[in-house]
Amino acid sequence: MYAMKKIGHILTLTLSFSYLGILNSAQASGGYSSRMAVPRAGVEKSQIDREKFSLGQRVFAGKVNSGQGDATAQKTKLTELQSLLPTKLAKEKDLCSLAGKLSPEQLGALDYFVTQRYGKGK
Repeated sequence: MYAMKKIGHILTLTLSFSYLGILNSAQASGGYSSRMAVPRAGVEKSQIDREKFSLGQRVFAGKVNSGQGDATAQKTKLTELQSLLPTKLAKEKDLCSLAGKLSPEQLGALDYFVTQRYGKGK
């Protein structure tokens, strides 16, 4: 009887440690490196100003602190940029809501990003 209990405890411990080992190995390892969004077709990656493109991408995603600017002037530019977005994305993303909340640098970077990423061929 004692031997059966001992075997049962050993089996339970073995299965428990095996289960924990499987859980630990299932976790992802390494860091995540984000990729730069792909510019529209026909634009060489070497032609892209990466710093400006990245800032514009962060503004587009709402991942930068708000700046300050002239809401009226920005609204005109943002409406123009909104028209460059694909229909499905334009329904989800309202660039005009950023009017007055962007610094001139942020607006320029957003313009650059949207034009490079979604703009019609020049």
